[in-house]
Amino acid sequence: MKRNRILYFSLFTLALLFIYFYGGKIPYMFFYAVVITPLISILLTTLAFLRFTYVEEIDKISIVKGEEFNYSLIIHNEDFFLYPYINVTFSAGNVFLGKQLEKESLSLPPFSKKTFQFKAVAKYRGEYEIGIKSIEFEDYLGIFKLTHRPKSPKVIKVYPRIVELSGVKLKPMLLSESHSIPTSLYENTNTISDIREYIYGDSIRRIHWKLSSKMNKLLVKKFDATSRANSAIILDLTKPGYSDEENLLIEDTIIECAVSFTYYLLGSRASVSLIYYKDSYTEIKAENILQFQNIYDILAKIKFNQDIETKDLLSVYVENNILKKSNILLFTSSVSSALFEELYKATLAGFDVSLIYVSNNNKNEPLDEEKTKMLKELPELGVAAYKISVEDNIKEVFCS
Repeated sequence: MKRNRILYFSLFTLALLFIYFYGGKIPYMFFYAVVITPLISILLTTLAFLRFTYVEEIDKISIVKGEEFNYSLIIHNEDFFLYPYINVTFSAGNVFLGKQLEKESLSLPPFSKKTFQFKAVAKYRGEYEIGIKSIEFEDYLGIFKLTHRPKSPKVIKVYPRIVELSGVKLKPMLLSESHSIPTSLYENTNTISDIREYIYGDSIRRIHWKLSSKMNKLLVKKFDATSRANSAIILDLTKPGYSDEENLLIEDTIIECAVSFTYYLLGSRASVSLIYYKDSYTEIKAENILQFQNIYDILAKIKFNQDIETKDLLSVYVENNILKKSNILLFTSSVSSALFEELYKATLAGFDVSLIYVSNNNKNEPLDEEKTKMLKELPELGVAAYKISVEDNIKEVFCS
């Protein structure tokens, strides 16, 4: 457009010089043509801009990650003249949903229409603006344009997948199958149902110290299950340090694990507290499965953009709930010695703690020796540590 304007004003200057030096009918006719032509072009373009119509439709406004949706756009020209240059720009949300449409250029003959249709798969959870971002009309000479922007862009909400868990048996990270220990996610620690010998990975809180000293061997308490026990789901909302796409995969895996456990616990008649940091310490409580939707809505659009460390979030929760002795499930993509120290402090305070560590993948992300050693030692300290990759099947990991 800049080049067209330079060319036009150059032509306009030449027309002025032509009539100044030569005068006569032909120079003046040429000058009037140079002046009137862009005015007619601008007038027709303005008329087209004011009179054009379009219909935009999305068959779903909320879907689950992995599902398809259909989008259609129809632009109409109901006038007797040509709409020459139309540029349609689509919202950036399409980049995350398949890159089917980004920008399209077209022209519309009189009494015609142009239809755009595409089917896309929602690759990531979140809220995205879908469809028209802007429609630009350029005049016939390419020196002038008008831009239309929708007053209220269409938004589609992509929910995380819910994996239905049953008979949950979490696999401790870096342990063999024979050492897998069912985690008691909702137990009443006030009622002892049985006594058994200590096995590797049992919580220190379960050890029956008096009886162990009499029997000269470590014995642990087994508690009755209760329908009103509380479990805390603690989320690490710091940004993983990978590429944008890898970060989205890790974030979605964390959310899907958290959603699935929340659904499982509420369905098992346990209460759940969702803990995260978003500008301030936030705790969302759900007492039954009917309140699951509120947490589901929050986790569908929550963003990983916080700077506070997970260890500080865990410390605040333990301090605020020191008398409740709830179960803690902490979901993170980053582990450190400082976090391990806070996890150990939580177990000493009487909490049952599980660390769910989400990694980028199994093959290309070797852990350093120090972290590997600490992860191996966590079960000995009463902290159950679990690892899941973005490539893993959640149900296979936690229910096999």
